[in-house]
Amino acid sequence: MSEVILRLENIVKTFPGTKALDGVSINLAEGEILAIIGENGAGKSTLMKVLMGLYKQDSGDISLNNEHVEVQSPYHALQIGIGMVPQELNLIPELTVAENIFLGNEIKKNGFSVIDWKKTKEEAKKYLEQLNVRINVDEKVVNLSAALQQIVSIVRLIAYGSRILILDEPTASLTKKEAESLFETIDILKKQGKSVIYISHHLEEIKRLCDRVVVMRDGSVVKEDKVENLSIDEMIFAMTNRMIAKGTKYKREYEDETVLEVIDYSREGEFNNISFELKKGEVFGIAGLVGSGRTELIETIYGLRKPDTGILKIFGTTVDFNNTHQALKNGLGLVPEERRHHGIFPILSVSDNLIMPSLKKNLHGGLVINYPQIKEIVGKLIDRLMIKTPTDKTPILNLSGGNQQKVIIARWIAQGANILFLDEPTRGIDVNAKQEIYKLIFELADNGISIIVVSSELEEVIKLSDRIMVMFEGQEKGIIDSVENITEDDILSIALN
Repeated sequence: MSEVILRLENIVKTFPGTKALDGVSINLAEGEILAIIGENGAGKSTLMKVLMGLYKQDSGDISLNNEHVEVQSPYHALQIGIGMVPQELNLIPELTVAENIFLGNEIKKNGFSVIDWKKTKEEAKKYLEQLNVRINVDEKVVNLSAALQQIVSIVRLIAYGSRILILDEPTASLTKKEAESLFETIDILKKQGKSVIYISHHLEEIKRLCDRVVVMRDGSVVKEDKVENLSIDEMIFAMTNRMIAKGTKYKREYEDETVLEVIDYSREGEFNNISFELKKGEVFGIAGLVGSGRTELIETIYGLRKPDTGILKIFGTTVDFNNTHQALKNGLGLVPEERRHHGIFPILSVSDNLIMPSLKKNLHGGLVINYPQIKEIVGKLIDRLMIKTPTDKTPILNLSGGNQQKVIIARWIAQGANILFLDEPTRGIDVNAKQEIYKLIFELADNGISIIVVSSELEEVIKLSDRIMVMFEGQEKGIIDSVENITEDDILSIALN
């Protein structure tokens, strides 16, 4: 094993009523890719925030190159060679690749305040070439794919001088091909002697990429071993302390009543001539690679944008939504792709987030909020969906990703939605929470709610859907009516033919 360059020893961090980290010890070697895995709420994020100086540990020690360090802030962490690429990338979309790489670390002319743009571009090219990546350094970041944006974020840390890189769910928005390209970049970093802490819920990636794995549960390290010594099932058991039932695909029964009909829907530059029907109690999957127009389609149906052409019918009646309020009144609900940005009100409570769309239904005389009624509704839904929260007044930001997602789904149950759009419903959610979300989707469908699921994970689309529409570059490539024996390769073949 290479020389250990980072040690975290007996790290303890307590919040009111919660011991988030309970004597956590890990080490990281030079040129090592270390996976840290665990369910949402296991303590992974808290540990990384301590390492990056966002939180101060209550006790415990951090040493870098055998010297004790007190990490004061993320900027201080960068100064001592530790950098993090967060799940929500912090790039500036309208700046160029070169500008983003040296943002906050600008190259000046002769030490003065004037930026040396020529050298900035030259150095940006040099760093990209070191990773065998070809990107036009004058290109605006907004025009790059998600995979290339990830690489720009990594290069920014390398330009700062980071020897230790923390990657948090780096493939959450990537296709399999894009993820493989990112893995090749990480392999190059390893050969260059850089060390990587890799956090992901995708255990197949851990097996493909990492050298060692640390498993956390309830704020403690419960297992540590070489990746080659652990199977995926053993990792799952260590994370959850129980076996997770994988479930089997079975043919569901749903009614023949059409609740939603999309006819020749088009929006320039996004999707063309899309037509399909959704039945009562059906789970209808939309599969396709990133950029296929799936999200744009359901957001247009939901009233977030207007179609150029096409007809939309709800329960046989033609509708023309000018806004999402009209969609809501017609029984539609949306769980958006970007939960943190578009799904939750972070500083508001679980109760406020859950009841928001149906607030008007819970007024005395149409004027005064009926708080006892709201508390009863929220309490019942917390119990029904098994939402893990200290109280209904807890800020939703303090909940794990899986429980935040349950609150958003509960929001539409409280509203009485009968058509539900789920865009990437399990993104950034651990394996146990994912199974709970799957169970909830089937329960809602069995109770007559019609559901459209959009997911980049083809395995997920197959597992959940009764029928699947395949999209590619804005085109409808076909609808699969029987999914019992369908494979991911079958879907890709339809998309690409």
